[in-house]
Amino acid sequence: MSNNHSELNANNLMNQMQGLRKQGTVKSKQDLTLATAIVLLEIASSDSSVDKFEHSVIHHGLKALFKISDETAANVIVMAKAQLTNMRSSSTEASMLRDVLDPVSKRTMASIIDNLIKCNGVVDGMEIYLRRRFRDLLGIPDEPLAPPSND
Repeated sequence: MSNNHSELNANNLMNQMQGLRKQGTVKSKQDLTLATAIVLLEIASSDSSVDKFEHSVIHHGLKALFKISDETAANVIVMAKAQLTNMRSSSTEASMLRDVLDPVSKRTMASIIDNLIKCNGVVDGMEIYLRRRFRDLLGIPDEPLAPPSND
């Protein structure tokens, strides 16, 4: 009987350890929103500036993906810009998003990235490279970028 009791305690301990490990990967909505804004701003600023169209796509993308207010989206973008100035890359943030976002949210993120790249009518090589890199980091297969619509 003590053998069964020891096995139960060992199993409980393992379950608790796994639970703690999982808790360590759980990120708050604010962390995910900030990470997303950092990734999107890195793409938008690949040409040294973020124009009003790109800013709008980021703002509306954050609102749609995370169901946040205009004010919260604006504040997150300000925080993301400040953090991005001290970073070499947002790979860590993209990896966190890969580990935490569900498949539908990842596809939405990929769509926001595509809209961001196409919004000002100029698609350059660096944006294509970053698009491919972030799709890879998010675990989303690469596919051709649809041409901008003429709407």
